[in-house]
Amino acid sequence: MMDSKDWIQIGSTIVLSATAFLAPYIVDKWKFSYRSPKLRIKFKLAPPDCHQTQMIGPNLSYPVYYFRFLVENTGKTQAEDCEVFLEKVYKVNSAEEMVEVKNFFPVNLKWSGIRDPFKRIIQPGKEMFCDIGRIQHPDHIYESTYRNISELDQRANKFIFELPERYYAQWDCLIPGRYKLIVSVYSKNAEKVNRKFSLSWSGKWQDEEASIFNELVIN
Repeated sequence: MMDSKDWIQIGSTIVLSATAFLAPYIVDKWKFSYRSPKLRIKFKLAPPDCHQTQMIGPNLSYPVYYFRFLVENTGKTQAEDCEVFLEKVYKVNSAEEMVEVKNFFPVNLKWSGIRDPFKRIIQPGKEMFCDIGRIQHPDHIYESTYRNISELDQRANKFIFELPERYYAQWDCLIPGRYKLIVSVYSKNAEKVNRKFSLSWSGKWQDEEASIFNELVIN
């Protein structure tokens, strides 16, 4: 029959064996957590995040306002294949209730600039702009590709989502009103991050940046 010393020795052996077995896993997990990329979304309703520029094309040039946010990597290694999705859209109805827009499926938002609009690598300590959308001078109303848009809404001055691909089956813009947007950033080697944006658009154009930020408010 084993005495207490034997049980202590057995218990110690089990603990040491378990520690030896788990130690590499714990160390690897700690290294991954410490060195992995960490993403966060930053936004301010002011230049350079949101600013006026010119839309230039064949025989035309007119002012537009772009609204953007930053995706920052605060981790120790680069974040690979970062993609941004507009996940959901909610709109305030006549009863002042925020109701999810039906039949809206997640779509990519464009990274700013002329490089790959879908995926980007973000180095440690760096940040990168992603476009939410734009509004155009009312002399150049955007014509939505959404197949079910009404003639009245088609004539409205819209907030236009910056999408690398557009679909006939769902909204590619917002008419004047109050909304909530759910945006997510996905990466090959970093955890997903989310941000809720409240957006209110009066539909009224202003030539000055300071004034337009009272007509189109995002926070």
